[in-house]
Amino acid sequence: MEEILASIRRILAEDEAPVTLPPARSRIAGGGGDILDLTEALDDDGSVRHIPPFAATRTAPAAPVLPDGRVEPAPPRPEPPPAAGLVSDAASEAVAASFARLAAAQERNGGDARLDGLVRETLRPLLQAWLDEHLPPLVERLVRAEIGRVVGNPPPT
Repeated sequence: MEEILASIRRILAEDEAPVTLPPARSRIAGGGGDILDLTEALDDDGSVRHIPPFAATRTAPAAPVLPDGRVEPAPPRPEPPPAAGLVSDAASEAVAASFARLAAAQERNGGDARLDGLVRETLRPLLQAWLDEHLPPLVERLVRAEIGRVVGNPPPT
């Protein structure tokens, strides 16, 4: 038990000891592999140059002082052009119309947003168009077949 406590005390003492880091170096000596710091740049001729920090390179231009001691305000910056949308106006309007139809379908269902009600409202015009096109010839063919069966004439194939 004493050994475990001594081990824990030793680990805690190591954790509390101040950590000293080696001084930062811009290149690793030897091995031919140089590593550049983020504040250094490699020129075309192979030489390394120091780059000052970004904040130090960007200083605000001094405002001009007029002869009477007043400071001239900076001219207003031009407004950036509005960002172009990712979709065209026609596509945007089509999407808005689709969402409006969805909202109207939900209102007709009493605000019920269940899937079966939405599918029913969406499929109703499609089913109506299909029936308008295909139901009369289908009924005519079935009626002819039934009349032929009742009369004794086989239906033409």
